[in-house]
Amino acid sequence: MKESTKGALLSLLVYPGVGQLALGLRISGVLFAVLATAGLLVIIFRITVRIFHALDPILSSLADNSLIWSKFIEIVSRSPYDSWQVEGISLVFLLLCWIAGGLHAYLAGQRIDKIDDSKLGT
Repeated sequence: MKESTKGALLSLLVYPGVGQLALGLRISGVLFAVLATAGLLVIIFRITVRIFHALDPILSSLADNSLIWSKFIEIVSRSPYDSWQVEGISLVFLLLCWIAGGLHAYLAGQRIDKIDDSKLGT
């Protein structure tokens, strides 16, 4: 398998930066992995805070047998954060890291493939 294909598949299908690490590009591999992880952690943290904020009122309503759909929607909408903008931005950032990591691994692999081909030709 060509290095470009291997690097792109690893970065796109496994995790950003894995393809670079497999190609021996440690700095860019770690950079892509750290950036993607940061975006993922922001999303996980914000959603976790939303869940824990809504969990207590939902459980107390369930204990009273007073939880109806409209009350559930009201409880969930009373979030500590007003909107989903940060999560949306983090998701776009994560997707861009994923795509950029795959593209970078592919292009770096192509450079390695050309060097390997030139060594075989001599």
